[in-house]
Amino acid sequence: MKNSIKLVVTDMDGTLLNSDKKMHPETLEIIDKLNEKGVLFAVASGRQYFNLRNKFNKNDDIIYIAENGAHINKDGKLFRFKGMDFVMIDRLSEIVDGIDGAYLVLCGKESAYIKDMNEVSSPYFNEYYDKITIVDNFQDVTDEICKISILDPNGTESYVYPLLNEFYEDYIVLVSTHEWLDILSRDVNKGVAVGILQQRLGISKKETIVFGDYLNDYEMFNCAEETYALENSHEDIKKIAKHIIPTNDEFSVIHELKKIFDL
Repeated sequence: MKNSIKLVVTDMDGTLLNSDKKMHPETLEIIDKLNEKGVLFAVASGRQYFNLRNKFNKNDDIIYIAENGAHINKDGKLFRFKGMDFVMIDRLSEIVDGIDGAYLVLCGKESAYIKDMNEVSSPYFNEYYDKITIVDNFQDVTDEICKISILDPNGTESYVYPLLNEFYEDYIVLVSTHEWLDILSRDVNKGVAVGILQQRLGISKKETIVFGDYLNDYEMFNCAEETYALENSHEDIKKIAKHIIPTNDEFSVIHELKKIFDL
């Protein structure tokens, strides 16, 4: 298998990163070794592009699939940015304001936009966004928006997702992690982004490996024949994965890559 693989795609939170949001110390070295073998390495995450790039020491040999597929950066250049309308932002703000402990984020090409930050929300915002702008009114944002995110530390699948049924038809409403939910254009997800990459680079499903753990990884599991879910994954992801490997706290993605490619 290793001789035929041209693209490795991995999710970040709950997959490549451990529960403390740390990488295995050999991660960058492993990526360099893969590149030397002619294997492209892509991270596909709900995180902001600027945040992802800084996580990897601004390494532009990595392909960054950010904002759950809406923003792709390759070779240090913008590869694809899929904007969306946010005409429903006032209604969405009304709903989120009614959820105790929930916060709304507009994710743009140049920055993320929030209305306030406090001691509860700031650790989450600062972990996932490296460029943040505080605004008085979301309607004043002139940046191109590619995603709307909702933070709820109590759990978005239980406390936020059920309240957004009026948006299901026109938008993708996606539980990304326990704390985060994303709203995107209907033609945006990680699977679409990986598919676009594969098409433009001439890489097939047989030549791709995918690692993931949560519901926002679901579609990209259709982009590879060799798919890996971690023991800590959402049950719906485990059901469609070809392989189940140990948890993210055991850095199983890195260990699996070392095994597959004899690194």
